[in-house]
Amino acid sequence: MKIAFLGPAYPFRGGIAQFIELLAKQFDKEHQVKIFTFHKQYPKLIFPGKEQQDRTGKTPNIEIEPVLTPYNPITWPSAIKKIKKWQPDLLIFKYWIPFFAPAFGYIVRRLKCKTVCLIDNIEFHEKWLFAEKFTRYALGNCDLLFTMSAAVWQDAKCIFPQKQIVEAFHPPYDCYNQQKYTKQTAKQKLELTDKRVILFFGYIKLYKGLDLLIAAFSKLKKQLPNLHLLIVGEVYGDDQVYFDMLRDFDVAADTTFINRFVSDVEVELYFKAADVLALPYKQATQSGVLHIAYDMGLGAVSTPQGGLPELIEDGKTGLVAKETTAQAISTALASYLELDLEKISANCIAKSKESSWSKLAELIIKKVQAET
Repeated sequence: MKIAFLGPAYPFRGGIAQFIELLAKQFDKEHQVKIFTFHKQYPKLIFPGKEQQDRTGKTPNIEIEPVLTPYNPITWPSAIKKIKKWQPDLLIFKYWIPFFAPAFGYIVRRLKCKTVCLIDNIEFHEKWLFAEKFTRYALGNCDLLFTMSAAVWQDAKCIFPQKQIVEAFHPPYDCYNQQKYTKQTAKQKLELTDKRVILFFGYIKLYKGLDLLIAAFSKLKKQLPNLHLLIVGEVYGDDQVYFDMLRDFDVAADTTFINRFVSDVEVELYFKAADVLALPYKQATQSGVLHIAYDMGLGAVSTPQGGLPELIEDGKTGLVAKETTAQAISTALASYLELDLEKISANCIAKSKESSWSKLAELIIKKVQAET
């Protein structure tokens, strides 16, 4: 089967690009695969980060062709021609924000092959005008929809009650664990040998609740003085807000803040140095960061938002706070650090193996063939 992917890929950075590349590589073992990607992803005017690309990693061993700029409709017809010329049997794309809906909807409607969408979000973290209309346009002509969590399946079913929607799963990001570090050597490198480390990782946006975590950490620090907060990620917005909070809560000296995008080769260091991943999200459907953690054998504490509780087995791979408040997060972190962390680590690794890229690829092919 010839399988085309549409969406961000190398050299674009971030979890969506990684997801597409990892799934494409899995399909490439048994099928002919090509990724049709973007010339540019976002206009600089609206992109809150510093860079949209990262060329520090290895070039994926898979065919990737830039064919369109999603916010420039002039590029869409030529993208369709190039995809049609390749003659795919199946087109797969991800959907995570309405920004890409016009381009995806326009292209899907003009292809003759089967189309599958893998949905990350239907209810979006930021406010979008006409979000549901954009979503209907992007996904309305797809042959099959797959969601990455039960929570998103429920949201999708409300918009598309007549469509076949498959509740799938998010495989682990197993591309980061290069076995370069142990917990001991990672902590030594970061000069945190005698510390118990709470990790916050990923793009820092308001809905991710870093402010709640800083407040929770200040409470917890009074009980457990050997704690250290490790914040790794680029702030989308005003980073001074967080530096002010660290100062005001008197925890700046107990915090390491890596305020930038970190390359793929750096990721392992921070996860291996951590004792727990914190997901203090104020809104969530799922978390790609959690799937990095599980592959590294790292448990998590999350808020009870969206699909997070279905991803964390309470007491086995982490804990879910009772509320989305600093006090509840602090209490959950304290309880987590009293657990047998070696057993938690083993459970996380076992859980990551339950949902592999091969199983997701098999599920997609099975459902597509059933539709034929």
